[in-house]
Amino acid sequence: MKIVAAGECCLDHYEGEPEPRLGGITFNFAMHAARAFPDAEIHLLSTVGEDARTAFTARLDAAGIRHDLTPADSTPSIGIRLDDHGERRFFDYDPGGLLDWQVSESQCETIRSSDLVVLTRYQEIAPLFQRLVRLPTEGRRIVDFADASGTPVSDLDALIEDRGFADVCIFGLSPSEHALRDHLHSIARDHSGLFVITLASGGAVAIQQEQIYHQPAFPVAQVIDTTGAGDCFAAHFLSRWCASDDVADALAAGCLAASQIIQHRGAS
Repeated sequence: MKIVAAGECCLDHYEGEPEPRLGGITFNFAMHAARAFPDAEIHLLSTVGEDARTAFTARLDAAGIRHDLTPADSTPSIGIRLDDHGERRFFDYDPGGLLDWQVSESQCETIRSSDLVVLTRYQEIAPLFQRLVRLPTEGRRIVDFADASGTPVSDLDALIEDRGFADVCIFGLSPSEHALRDHLHSIARDHSGLFVITLASGGAVAIQQEQIYHQPAFPVAQVIDTTGAGDCFAAHFLSRWCASDDVADALAAGCLAASQIIQHRGAS
């Protein structure tokens, strides 16, 4: 199986730490996918600056992940602040050269010949996502719409307007956002693919037209850092789903993996 993750590599500046960590949603997913899909060919397509190229390539090489990183003027960066309960808050996001990335012919061919293309959509990189999601592929598209918490229900349709390109749509919500969750449920019934909603301490839900699956969260002794939990969930969910086509089993695998990563600092 050939899995292509296309999108963001980022420098994660944890408040109180002197040096940034390697991160970014796409990088984190690829690192987790290398563990969750031990027999698959994992590719990462992105753009990074010379300030971080050596560090990213060394980590990717060590994980056995194939990579095609377009040179950029600078690498995206973000500040991360953890509260007393391990919940992460982002601040000072800088997209670096990410929005200027023009996908090369070799990168387009990697996407075209894949079995799974995994993309992320969040507001700051919406123009890039719209270019990536329209690139032709022989495989299935997975779109992580990231953390949609706090989005007004009236704005949700615009946020996910490109859902028709995706075979699987993944969303993150807080457990208390019932109106958003209900609206996603109604949209999912008209979607030919699969909707997956992660709910932090509320576990995760999957909707496949009229069929609804729910997996409670696994208890943990202490939450240290929730950064990257969704990326970890996605990798392990997709691994089990691709192997068995069993949605309930895949939800359990994703939630279990996410419960393990939040018990230590760092996204991957």
